[in-house]
Order: sequence, then C-alpha cells, then structure tokens
Amino acid sequence: MTVGNLPPSVVELEGPYTHEYVHTRGIRLHAAVAGDPHDPLIVLIHGSFGGWFEYRRVIAPLAALGYHVAAVDLRGYGLSDKPPTDLGQDLRVLTGDISGIIQALGHSDAVVVGDDTGAVVAWALASERPERVRGLVSISGMHPVDLRRSLLAKPWDFLWILLRAALCRMPVGLLTRCDTATRLYPIHLRMNTSQQFRGEDFDTALELRIKAANISHSARGIIWNNRLLTAVTPQKWLRARVDAPVLFIHAAQALWGPALTRARKRVRAEITPATIAGTKNLPHIENPTGFIDAVSGWLARQKL
Repeated sequence: MTVGNLPPSVVELEGPYTHEYVHTRGIRLHAAVAGDPHDPLIVLIHGSFGGWFEYRRVIAPLAALGYHVAAVDLRGYGLSDKPPTDLGQDLRVLTGDISGIIQALGHSDAVVVGDDTGAVVAWALASERPERVRGLVSISGMHPVDLRRSLLAKPWDFLWILLRAALCRMPVGLLTRCDTATRLYPIHLRMNTSQQFRGEDFDTALELRIKAANISHSARGIIWNNRLLTAVTPQKWLRARVDAPVLFIHAAQALWGPALTRARKRVRAEITPATIAGTKNLPHIENPTGFIDAVSGWLARQKL
C-alpha cells in the first residue's frame, strides 16, 4: 500500500444509501444518506480513526424506522474536503460543520449520534447550539469539559487517549513517514472492541480504517481530530448545560461510572445509560442489531 496516496473512492461503498455532498461553511462534506427527507433527521458522526463507513450497517435500518439518516465524513476525512488546518481551529469548527450539515439537508434540528471524537463533537453541539439537537446518542464519549476533568482526576483510566494526544502533537510528516496508521490502527481497534469481535468482521473494519487513513491529504485532518480530545475548551463551556435527552451508551468498564455522574450533572433532560451485549466501545460496528435495538427503543420512549 502506498502510504497517504489513495483516492477517496476507496471508501465510496455501495449499499442501501446514496452518497450525497453538502456545501456548508465554504467546504463540501460527504454523507451517506437514506430515508425520506421529510422525516426527522439522524446525523451519525464517526471518531478519529473512522469514517462514515463505520455506520454503514445501521443507516438503512434506522431509516426504515421513519428517519432521514446521514452518516457524515468530517472535514479532512473520506470523501469530504480536506482543507488545511489552522493553529486557531478548535472544536467550534466541527460543531459549526455539523450545524451546517443539518441545515443543508433541509432540517432545523436532528438526533445527533457520535462515537469517540464524534461523541465529543455531538456533546459540544448540544451545549453550544441547543436549537440544532433534538436528542443525543453518546457512544463511549463525554462532553469535552467532562473528558478533560476525567483525564485530570484519573489519568490512568485514559492512558490511550493521553498517548494519542501526545503522538498527534508530533510533526505530520514524521507520523506519515512512520506509517502510523498501519502501526496504531490495529491496536486501537483491538482495545475498543470485545473479544467476540474478531475474525473476518474485525479484519474488514481494520482494512477500511487503514484505507481511509491513507487517502491523500487525510493525515493532517486525522491528527488534528485526535488533538481535539484534550484541547482547551472555551471558558463558557465549563458550565454549559445540555437540554436534549441523552442516550449514554458505554462499555461495561468501571471508568464510565464517574463519567456518567458528570454527564448527569450536565444534562437537564433525561439521561439513559445503556450497555450493548457483546460490545465494548464501538457497538455500531460490533453488534449493529443490538445497537439499532437500543437506539430505536430510546427514540420511541423519548418520542423523537
């Protein structure tokens, strides 16, 4: 494989969805979309190591429940534009992108779903632009302020996040020359999935991730995205509250107890914790059926 020199088409997968491009904030972003545009919108946001394709098995089933569903490629990823990153860019850039996508798809608000960094973006959007978020599904993630506080309180529970942040502050060129994706992506996927998720499905997920990481000009966006997990947040976010109901999906690990406590203090509406059988931190990849059941049941109860 030629490192960093693949075309975006390597992740233009066929399936029960259409590939659409929306223009917002001066860039073009890609989304795999299914469902009636007149139905309520669900936006699916991937993490630092993924892409839209991580949700490919849940797009159509969620649409079949009566939703307009869009799995996005964040800026710098997959089939989306890959503009240069500036020193001043922070999480507000991505929250603005998602807010723009919601409007560009013809909606005023959405149920926003995110894992890893995507969950951080979803939480930030829910507190920064509450009018855009009707409901929030957080997959093994926290509000950025709560994440920083958790890192300070018990750093040993988040050593992998701290390692990612440290590595991604190295020069982009050095990381690319070392073929960091091929080296670190298998480690990350094994750490964040259960032992039950091995074999062909694991290999396919890893192959897609590595292909996406090696799309031309993706490295800088991926590195910047990883840095956001430990980035300093705006002062006004410290006490920002979330008014939307939250489905807090997490692995059966002790570290999520304190995280849930912090989340309950931040959310004014109902917060529903959930774990999904046979999964760890990527249930939409590990057990799509279980993930859909959990999300659909919550959507029905919340009348979203």
